[in-house]
Amino acid sequence: MARTLFIEGFELPLVDIGNEIDHDVIETKYPYQNGADIEDQGVNPESFRFTCLIIDENYEKYFEIRKFFLSRFDVPVMLTHPKLGILMGYPRNASFGEELKKGFVTLNFEFLIDDLQPSKTAYIDILSANEASLKAVVEETIIDIQDLLAAAGVPDVPGSDFSLLDKWAQMGDAARAFASACGATVAKLQGYIAAVQGPIDAISTSIDFIDSLAGNLTRSITECCESFLSLSRKIDFSGNKSASKAVIATLANDLLVASQDLNEAPQGIKNAFNTVAAAMIGYEAARLISSDESALTASMSSEAVQIDDDNGNMLSEPSEAYLVTPAELEDTLAVTRSFINDQIKNSASSNTLKKMASVLAQSILKIKLEFMTTKKIVVHESTPLHAILISQGLSYKAADRVCALNDIVNPTFVEGEVLIYAK
Repeated sequence: MARTLFIEGFELPLVDIGNEIDHDVIETKYPYQNGADIEDQGVNPESFRFTCLIIDENYEKYFEIRKFFLSRFDVPVMLTHPKLGILMGYPRNASFGEELKKGFVTLNFEFLIDDLQPSKTAYIDILSANEASLKAVVEETIIDIQDLLAAAGVPDVPGSDFSLLDKWAQMGDAARAFASACGATVAKLQGYIAAVQGPIDAISTSIDFIDSLAGNLTRSITECCESFLSLSRKIDFSGNKSASKAVIATLANDLLVASQDLNEAPQGIKNAFNTVAAAMIGYEAARLISSDESALTASMSSEAVQIDDDNGNMLSEPSEAYLVTPAELEDTLAVTRSFINDQIKNSASSNTLKKMASVLAQSILKIKLEFMTTKKIVVHESTPLHAILISQGLSYKAADRVCALNDIVNPTFVEGEVLIYAK
């Protein structure tokens, strides 16, 4: 029995069906290294291919269907698949072939499914997830430094004083030089901690550092990175309500300068510092993005609260506008991922760092999809911004967020292309 395809009121005999599932995959390649790191960004819209017949001696139906495919689809089109049932999506790439002698037309077209699948990480607590990853990186760093000491012939003795190893007669010159360099690194890190004078965050206090040279060196690395983290939080960013990018950029720059200043450190120890630094930035980015999301949710909820009555009398004080934008979130992610990617190839915790970057990316995608979906409208003549917002189904109290989105300050009237948040 011949199968039939139904699409927006047209009934067409089906000849062939094809289906395509395509993953959006990013490849990260490194110079002089075979292979690549692969990151699956998710599945692109599922696509179907159909071959149908338009049987009509007078070709009237052909012209109707051709006109249908030439139109612009403002909303998803309904298509009835012979096995899968009703599918909603958008037709594209239609082609027609006329069989003049046989009196029918062959139609080939693609159909993209309009269905956003829920993200697997949509409900992950990104702060808790990246805090756990940071602790894992620190624990992995202890093991890595133990391996570095063992490879250099340096015993991982209890305590923190590398100078005690001078008394070990069985150590060779190379091992003594390695131990001396590690001792100089600890002194440099402790100097940074004393100079910054920032309170140590709860991360290092919740980690069980073993009482050995490797454990205490890792503790110094972690507390040094946390000191710079505390310093970055104190900087005044001129009242910017979304300081996430500025905090992360400041922290990344400070940690990069500190890393470059560790000239006495063996390369493996310096790599360990950079690894913990990258994890610290990933943790701080998660904290800031989580805070941004909470504040954004509260701000959008406040837009629905009535603050004045019908006569304009104030019923309650308006809440402070939250001015984070999709671009600011993307910038925060870009700075964080750039630092992490620079350390991955030399890190013993590359998989953990990749996981942290992936959690951040998925969380920002969730925020943008749930709260920050934008669209561009064209205002042909000077129009009050509040009137535009109301016409688009938004509260007039969303004006501050929309101003930030377009990088404009308190306009009464706007004209031209305007980005607004979708309802």
